[in-house]
Amino acid sequence: MKMWSLSFVQYLTAREEMKHLHTASLYARLWFLWSVHSIQSGDSCDTMIQMEREERQVGLGHSFTLSCRFSCVRPSDDLHWLKNGQSVANTTTDQSNFNFSLRIDAAEPQHSGKYHCQTQGASSNTVVIRVVDLSVRVSSAAVEVLEGDTVELSCTPASPLNATLFWAQGECEENRTVSQHRTLRISPVTIQHNTDYHCCCSIPTSPPLHRSQRVQVTVLRLQSILSCQLLWYLLCKAGIFLLLLATVIIILACRGHC
Repeated sequence: MKMWSLSFVQYLTAREEMKHLHTASLYARLWFLWSVHSIQSGDSCDTMIQMEREERQVGLGHSFTLSCRFSCVRPSDDLHWLKNGQSVANTTTDQSNFNFSLRIDAAEPQHSGKYHCQTQGASSNTVVIRVVDLSVRVSSAAVEVLEGDTVELSCTPASPLNATLFWAQGECEENRTVSQHRTLRISPVTIQHNTDYHCCCSIPTSPPLHRSQRVQVTVLRLQSILSCQLLWYLLCKAGIFLLLLATVIIILACRGHC
């Protein structure tokens, strides 16, 4: 009985040792597999360059920045920006935190094109840049109107993009809006309308491009006009009287000498 108990204890001890050996072997295998996978992943890392947008509308005179995000690029690799397949020169570039950026100040029509960045063996997707302008034309830069009459001011924006507009009394501020139509009609005109009006337009570039044109409205009071007309009438009468008087004096002087 005593020998049987001893053998059973030895069996349990051996079994526990086998479990520990099996666990250690399993951990060793897992570590080996992870190491091999890490080495394979490191060796198979492919250079990748991506940009976030594929098309942008930029207002004439605005600045814009393009950014490429890259991975698995070696320090010895050179990153380049290209436009329509040609290297971009005379621009500001910055490479930091896995980003390669290009900044253009005061965009002009010649900055329109297809941009991408590339390095040895990899290139990004293409971003299309369109530099667009906005012009605003008004019916007249200055108008004069009698108090109590009606005046109409028209505004026409011109741009490749759809423009939004509003008329403002004074500066181009939304709280000064008096109309959101192309034609501003004021009737009847009062002395309070004797001020500047602006046709304020914008197009959905990034950021939005704003343009405006000023119209000076001068309101004439009828009483003032009548007063001016009366004054001119009296001045004309006085001038005619003085002319007749001078003629009579000259005639009398001639008769006296004769």
